Amino acid sequence: MVLDLEYTIIGFLIISFLIPLYLYRKTIYKKLYKKKDIKAFMKDCEIYLVSNHPKIPFDFNIEEKYEKEEDSSVKEALIVEDFVNQFVEYNYELNTQGSLPKEKLWGGYEVNSRLIKDNKRPTDWARRKEAAWYRDSQKCNRCGMKIKLTDAQTLLAKQMKDGGGFNLENIVILCSDCAKLIKSDNKQRTAKDLNLTYNLMRKVDD
Repeated sequence: MVLDLEYTIIGFLIISFLIPLYLYRKTIYKKLYKKKDIKAFMKDCEIYLVSNHPKIPFDFNIEEKYEKEEDSSVKEALIVEDFVNQFVEYNYELNTQGSLPKEKLWGGYEVNSRLIKDNKRPTDWARRKEAAWYRDSQKCNRCGMKIKLTDAQTLLAKQMKDGGGFNLENIVILCSDCAKLIKSDNKQRTAKDLNLTYNLMRKVDD
């Protein structure tokens, strides 16, 4: 009987403890849940985007669009999605670029600029790519990102079928993300595979 009474008392105490927890669970959760500093997150994103993609006119006044979201991680993910979408939807057209002074061009340049069989790149293609890369200050023509020569992507402003050639004016230097978007038939699907998306989402997980 004494043992049964002890169990009864213990059970009563446990229930007495759990009932207030259940009734005031939302209040307790809000007090215990540590919210991240969303202002600091926004500033971190802004510094990253302006430094790495200076040509893209990002709108950084978007925090209020997601102010009703209480979960900080979800809010940050939504903000990242917004920034990525701005990057993806930036209006850009491939246009011809500048060339080099004639005295800096090399032998065979004019001949190799013309279309050859099967649209194969000319034997001096690596030299042309490097010249275009230097011409563009080693930056992506679309977003302005600083890129290494080995990472630089190239597209032709005017395609061969439209009369374009391999002359420097027709060679456009791009980063991998911008090249993917320009060539993509489904930009929203491509957006998930961008380096930009990966780098911004890492900030959410920090």
